Amino acid sequence: MSKTKLLAGVLLVFMLLIAQVGVATAAPLAQDTTPITGTIQDITTETDANGVTTVLVTLVDDQGVAQTIRISDVTADELGLFDLTTQEPVLTQIGQPVVIDPTTVLPDEEPTEESVHPIAALLAAFFDEDPSVVDGYHEDGFGFGVIAQALWISRNLTATEDETGDASLTEEILDVKRDKTYESFFEAHPEYIDGTVPTNWGQFKKALLDKKNNLGVIVSGQADPETDEQLQDEQSQEKNGNGHGKEKNNGKGKGKKDK
Repeated sequence: MSKTKLLAGVLLVFMLLIAQVGVATAAPLAQDTTPITGTIQDITTETDANGVTTVLVTLVDDQGVAQTIRISDVTADELGLFDLTTQEPVLTQIGQPVVIDPTTVLPDEEPTEESVHPIAALLAAFFDEDPSVVDGYHEDGFGFGVIAQALWISRNLTATEDETGDASLTEEILDVKRDKTYESFFEAHPEYIDGTVPTNWGQFKKALLDKKNNLGVIVSGQADPETDEQLQDEQSQEKNGNGHGKEKNNGKGKGKKDK
């Protein structure tokens, strides 16, 4: 009998503890359900990349504090702030009081960096350009090889003895290639003329690019964004190495012939 009473006592204490925990955890939820009230100042809409429309309601509360609340289009329609049929905000509600259930409020998405093509990002980093700008050239129909050439030509033309050039002429150079306005380019920049004015892209590249100025050396990591000395040294060593190899082959050939 005593064991039964003891067990009943333990169960009673356990149930009381659970009840207290439940009350404690429920308290914050009660605070979060306080209605959001105020006078409507503006109603706008936003549609994301997936075609989902949300409604932004700007209101001022009784304390004169302004805040913008994001709710779904369905919730806004139920509040008379948005017309689901016309997909337009009901602007006649501006200046009217509103009560919004806080549980219907949608969180604002943190802005994310616009995704760009990885090659565009690579070129942008190398030439210290905005990735979205480089990606925009590609979206305009230019291949990344041509974009890299235009970026390099711009850097070559704007470089000085003390400073590395920049990408400020890139768009203009790409326009020249697309429109074939080579003569007009040099009329606008007579300081870059050295001999005969190019009349096609091949001549233009030959006049303003070195052989090492290509997309491949950037992608492979052979080119230094600040200076091309490292690449020149590697190419020089490779050339000399090939030369030595030929001399050795010639020597072996002569030896066989003498025999």
